Amino acid sequence: MKVPLEWLKEYVAVKLTARQLAERLTMAGLEVTGVSLVNREEVLDLEVTPNRADCLSIIGIAREVAAILGEPLKASKLAPSPTTTRAATSVQHAPIRIAIDDRKGCLRYIGRLIDDVRVGPSPDWMQKRLTACGLRPINNIVDVTNYVLLECGQPLHAFDSDRLAEHAIIVRRARPKEPITTLDGMSRTLMPEILVIADARQAVAIAGVMGGTGSEVTSQTRSILLESALFDPVTVRRTARELGLTTESSYRFERGVDPVGVETASARAAALITKVAGGTERAVRDVGTKPAQRTLIPLDAGRLARWLGMPVPPATVRATLASLGCRVASGAGDTMQVSAPSFRRDLAQSVDVFEEVARLIGYDRIPARLPVAPMALPRHETSSYASLQSLRCLCASLGLTEVITWALVSAPDLERGGHVLEEATRLANPLSQDHAYLRPSLRMGLLQALRHNLSQGAPGGIFFEVGRVFQRDGIVKERQHLGVALCGPWSRDWRLQDPCDFFRLKGLLETLTVRLCRTPVVWQSTALEWAEPGQAAEMLLNSRSLGTVGQVARRLLQAMDIEQDVWVAELAVDELLACQRPRASLEIPSAFPPAKRDLSIVVDDDTPFASIHDAIREVGGRLATQVALIDRYAGRQIPPGRHSLTFAIEYRDPARTLTAEEVDDLHRRIGETLVSRFHAQLR
Repeated sequence: MKVPLEWLKEYVAVKLTARQLAERLTMAGLEVTGVSLVNREEVLDLEVTPNRADCLSIIGIAREVAAILGEPLKASKLAPSPTTTRAATSVQHAPIRIAIDDRKGCLRYIGRLIDDVRVGPSPDWMQKRLTACGLRPINNIVDVTNYVLLECGQPLHAFDSDRLAEHAIIVRRARPKEPITTLDGMSRTLMPEILVIADARQAVAIAGVMGGTGSEVTSQTRSILLESALFDPVTVRRTARELGLTTESSYRFERGVDPVGVETASARAAALITKVAGGTERAVRDVGTKPAQRTLIPLDAGRLARWLGMPVPPATVRATLASLGCRVASGAGDTMQVSAPSFRRDLAQSVDVFEEVARLIGYDRIPARLPVAPMALPRHETSSYASLQSLRCLCASLGLTEVITWALVSAPDLERGGHVLEEATRLANPLSQDHAYLRPSLRMGLLQALRHNLSQGAPGGIFFEVGRVFQRDGIVKERQHLGVALCGPWSRDWRLQDPCDFFRLKGLLETLTVRLCRTPVVWQSTALEWAEPGQAAEMLLNSRSLGTVGQVARRLLQAMDIEQDVWVAELAVDELLACQRPRASLEIPSAFPPAKRDLSIVVDDDTPFASIHDAIREVGGRLATQVALIDRYAGRQIPPGRHSLTFAIEYRDPARTLTAEEVDDLHRRIGETLVSRFHAQLR
């Protein structure tokens, strides 16, 4: 919005320089992006936000300047002249017919018939102001409509009334494929949803956007019909987007014009036309609904003080709102009843009024204080939120980095993640095909996070995510899952060759469950669609399935352009938390030394490691304090289909030092148990 400073001064006294005024307007919420010089006149260039349609005019900016500077507004020029009013009301029988067929698209239409006009150039002062605002002068009739548009913010249009069939104006929807040639010389075909202004035969203008050449004002025009209307903003916006046509008129109608200003601008333009083009106003027709009374907005002084962070005297509030054109009446107690003027469509509730008070008082006068936001702690440590936070902290303490991925995924993502598309839940109305399905697992998001990191040059990733998944079991069920993904080196220390693998992931999950549940898990081999054959397992805790672990199939990784091996685990958080136990109490280490023994056995390849480990624990009892696998070997000295396992076992009694005979006897019994139970061979 371009505002010539001298034009602005006609409506409000401004003693500041253009730069000073620009700073005051910007601080009050009307950003001035620059001050230029056009024909030796200073022009302010304002960036008006969509909610402030009232500022898309010289009068609108003048109201703001008057309120900011505390100066009175000189708006007497907008009042229709008595001569014009008498002429219009004394000849209501003149030939002019206006009908609104679409009351939703057009709420009000005022038409003024002016005869005996002389079309020619507009005065120099008007041409200079139009040029300063970026508009090209055309002729005195068209220039007046543009001048009043800039001055009042109300779009107008002038028809050559002699070129209107049967001197009729009908506001209706376009007929299917109805043609029109607009003033920009473009031939257009209209759709039925477009609102048009028509005469008795055809469309002569696109309502709120642009007129047509069939009824434009030319040098031969002697009688004009001046249009001032109130069109529906949504209808105009859709029409402008459909046609790819944005004009000064559509820009204002889209944001909403002043319902009362429709009449004021019409009278103002008629007076200017008779002044610069002569003529006599023969008739005026006002069709449609006149504006209703605005709803009163309650204003609570106490709430205003809390909202601003400072008390504001009631007198200051009243004076501030009155300067904006609001009417303020006293209510019960500390409340007030505020009636917003018709041109302030953005003032609809209390917080809107609070903002007006704040910006006119000055944002710089509001004290800077940190907000107080008390947060109530959960009543129980076992609350859902606290449990999830505890789980996140535990994962982070194990060296994992948390990621948050999209809960909505695409069909290709599901297929690359090893899911069956028909089993996933599709949104009824997705915003895009990239987010058309609810994720049934966290696997796709974790793989995408790894792919992104690898594509940016990272050597790998060690991630976890706690999030919701959506699985169909007759109905869609929403569950919390914990996902873990490992890829690349575990340590970035060049001295350590420590790559991520299945055993690293297994150790992480065992540590997590032991810390959280105080119970070791059982691993059971399984086959998964998304995992490499023989590289997947199911986690069991107290005979309850926690989730699955596996190496992602290379065919899926190739589809995602991931060239490294990836291991993924996904656990059901509800099942995990159901097994949660209180924190273990501190155990004082034994003061007596341990006795260490190694045990090597040869077993079949299909013998579960967990069964062997549990058997050692069972026989060793409380004296076998540590059991660790230190070697696995399969080679020339081992028969095919078998392998060798070596365990390091520590024996310790918390009350005394064990004798060598006691340790040897217990160690021998463990070996005999493994031989008899698993057909093991001692080495």
